[in-house]
Amino acid sequence: MKKRLPLIIFLTFLIILLSGIVFSYFFAKSKMFESFSPKNADSYTTLSLEIQGGMTAKTIAKILQKERIIKDRNFFYLFARFPQVASFLSGAKQDIFVSKKGFYELNSKMNLVEIFTELSSGKEKFAIVSIPEGLTISKIAQILENENLCNKEEFITIATTQGKELFAASNLKIESDSVEGFLFPDTYHIPLSYSAKQIISLMINNFKTVLENSPKTKALIQYSPKEFYETVILASIVEREYRVDDEAPLIASVFQNRLDINMGLQSCATVEYIITEIQHKEHPKIILFSDLEIESPYNTYKYAGLPPSPISNPGFTALSATVNPAQSDYLYFTLTDQQEGRHTFSKTLSSHIHATNQFRTKRVL
Repeated sequence: MKKRLPLIIFLTFLIILLSGIVFSYFFAKSKMFESFSPKNADSYTTLSLEIQGGMTAKTIAKILQKERIIKDRNFFYLFARFPQVASFLSGAKQDIFVSKKGFYELNSKMNLVEIFTELSSGKEKFAIVSIPEGLTISKIAQILENENLCNKEEFITIATTQGKELFAASNLKIESDSVEGFLFPDTYHIPLSYSAKQIISLMINNFKTVLENSPKTKALIQYSPKEFYETVILASIVEREYRVDDEAPLIASVFQNRLDINMGLQSCATVEYIITEIQHKEHPKIILFSDLEIESPYNTYKYAGLPPSPISNPGFTALSATVNPAQSDYLYFTLTDQQEGRHTFSKTLSSHIHATNQFRTKRVL
């Protein structure tokens, strides 16, 4: 009997000890599991988090707790470092937590599994920006700055000085310091982490991709560098002159016919470019006769041939029309339907003057 007593005491102690261990385990597990649940299901806190290169799990955990996205940064770090523990406690398989650089949208209703998944996804927060046809570098830069994507002056500096490097990176054989004409107008999903230079590259690459994938423009990529650049210059003028799509090829044919006989293009759009982009003045409501006398190689009223570089960033319609101009004998066109934006095309100066006068008479009446 005396021998059994120590054994009973030992077994009782062992049972109590095991019970304590089991209780502690399940208590700890419940606390740990609780950390996988949302911080506060009743309130809603959002956070736009930027993950930078070299940011550790400890740093991320500290930010998330401070911003009230998670309950306990220590649990976050524990589960980040020991995914096996996280998998066992949560019942969901967890891999080693590796955050990826970018911008992420988090909220307080997300549990740790969802947060880990999001921060490991490589997803980034995007800004959706629409760039209309016919804008210049400076106007595009202003749109991007308004969207808080980059600094306007930085964008302009890179776009007007690093063209050769940017073209080479896109496999375009263009020897120009400026990328004017090659920032393709489109709706872009731009990651907030992109630099001004990356945004420019994105737009140039889009220019190349769109041209290569359309039967109407793919031939342009095969042109010699000189022909390629001159076509884009002409397209940038066509872009600023046409108003309805079906007239773009006719306007392109007028300019091409003039180039063929060494006749001045006489495009008001080139004069507007001088005033707004070179002289940095407000966009003129009307072009004055004195404006036509401005001394500049971009003044197509004073000088025949193409201006030195594009005057806008043309879209697909203008580029396609310039690569495939209509076959015509027209040398003139004038706006005769302001509401619809349609022009009358003429072969002779007298016919052109007549069409212009008729339009002006209608406006007076």
